[in-house]
Amino acid sequence: MMRVELRQAAIGRGLGASLPALDLIVDGPVPVVIAVQTDERPMLVSMLLAGRVRCDSGRVLVDGKEDADQLRRRTALVDTPIVAEPSAGIALATIVAEEFSFAGLRTSGRAVRGFLTDHGLADFASLPVRALPPADRIRLFSELAVLRAGVDGIIVTSPERHGGAPAEWFAHLVALAERGVTVAIVTDYATSQILIDLGARDGAAPEAPPQPVTEEAEAEPFLPSPTDSPESDLS
Repeated sequence: MMRVELRQAAIGRGLGASLPALDLIVDGPVPVVIAVQTDERPMLVSMLLAGRVRCDSGRVLVDGKEDADQLRRRTALVDTPIVAEPSAGIALATIVAEEFSFAGLRTSGRAVRGFLTDHGLADFASLPVRALPPADRIRLFSELAVLRAGVDGIIVTSPERHGGAPAEWFAHLVALAERGVTVAIVTDYATSQILIDLGARDGAAPEAPPQPVTEEAEAEPFLPSPTDSPESDLS
């Protein structure tokens, strides 16, 4: 499971920075949530975490090293606005075929239909992607992302914009994390709190320091007081 860190990573400088300096840690066996504001910043944070843009200051680390090429190979952006968001009117089957192509898989109609059937979405094959319910959209796009060779981390961007209850789509991201995929969710503050309550980790929160292992104090032997000892009867 990969670990991605932003250490005072920023895009732009000063008060006009597009993305002020951030400290984030994305790793672990549960999805990590990152709360940001403004329309542009979720995309920028997602692209930093995926190695698609470079920071102007600070550092971006993958498994403790600065390696943008490795970060790009091992991560996938999921439904990121502008960057990785399919056009709303494209048929779902077409999108799946394109993702199969990126993953080096067969793109035949039969392969696509089989994949959609396996995920309970065969009825949506010829419909525009906007017809997908929010939870199914995030579930499907996440599964398509991890089909690519070498991908073991995904960044899901602004899933709240499609509506629906966060608990419905979060459950699938939990299952992905349990399969060994590092999952980051970049969202707004209200949704992030809901996800944290559901068990996500706050990527901006400092990691808890390791607790020292303390040995239990050795119990002192019990020594009875003189009054506890029976006196001999000499009479």
